[in-house]
Amino acid sequence: MSAVVALGGQVSMGPAAYAQDPEWTPGHGGQPPRPVSGATPEHPAHQTNMPPMAGMPEHPALVDVGDAPPKQEGAPFPGAIDFGAQEPFDAAGLMGDLCQRGPGRPIQGAFNNLTGDFLTRPAFVREHGNFAPQGPWEILRGQCHFPVLGGWDHPGVTRRITAVHQNLGTGDDYYELTITWATAFDSSTSTGFSFSKTVTDELFSTTKSRSRDHSWAWGVGHEINRLRAMLIEPCTEVWLDATPIERTFRVQPVFEVFDHRFERNEERMSEDNWRVAGPGHPFIFAPGFHIDGTADRLLWDSTPDLIISKRQRNLDDKLCA
Repeated sequence: MSAVVALGGQVSMGPAAYAQDPEWTPGHGGQPPRPVSGATPEHPAHQTNMPPMAGMPEHPALVDVGDAPPKQEGAPFPGAIDFGAQEPFDAAGLMGDLCQRGPGRPIQGAFNNLTGDFLTRPAFVREHGNFAPQGPWEILRGQCHFPVLGGWDHPGVTRRITAVHQNLGTGDDYYELTITWATAFDSSTSTGFSFSKTVTDELFSTTKSRSRDHSWAWGVGHEINRLRAMLIEPCTEVWLDATPIERTFRVQPVFEVFDHRFERNEERMSEDNWRVAGPGHPFIFAPGFHIDGTADRLLWDSTPDLIISKRQRNLDDKLCA
């Protein structure tokens, strides 16, 4: 016979009941009734200063773009809890594991409250026999959201965009150099944790800036092949370099805890512990753990925004006529 205990406004099922829980899907049997939270991203009317969420195709995240990376001050949205401040392990590493599937996709598993190791439900059951709290292992279910912290423009890496052409004569030469450029995009995390391309595409393909002057080339390739006439002085060689103006958007994973089970002790049941955050669904995050999506900025006609520079180098006089 299983026990049901009320913890801080949340319903917690005893190990016996939890061990019999069927594989869980949202809205189907196996989970206790979920209380309605007053702080969910799906109900922004209950929140103030709610940031845009990446990865929401029906509601693109419109972001103001600045000239420098956003400064993170406090929680990514009101009510989110810095659970890393209360744990001995690497909270950012656990957030990476919890959010690796991307936005709005429920995940269930177990984490070790000493090491921060994470196992999905199937892996935990294989190792421990049933899906219930055991020693330092706590079990939880929830989903991730990705508030957008901000966006900014910055110069990218300069690279050569034409062949090198030499003028070995004694007079000026006019030559048409072929400019070649292909846009690029990439993502990175502040900790080196790697998210799949599928997840990063879902996050950043729906992130738009409020500025109408420029767009960005996330997920779409834009190539330039054009001619540019150049004056090449005697006994010199010439080429063109280009520096792209890039746009970066930064998101921070936040995990919404649907339900959570652990072996209780005095430390974990203290009033300021995130485990007993009160009614509703706690939102937890790790400060400093963010994902950046960077792509070339595009002009109004969808061509890359490039700073093109002419490079010239004198040749050895012995090579020239």
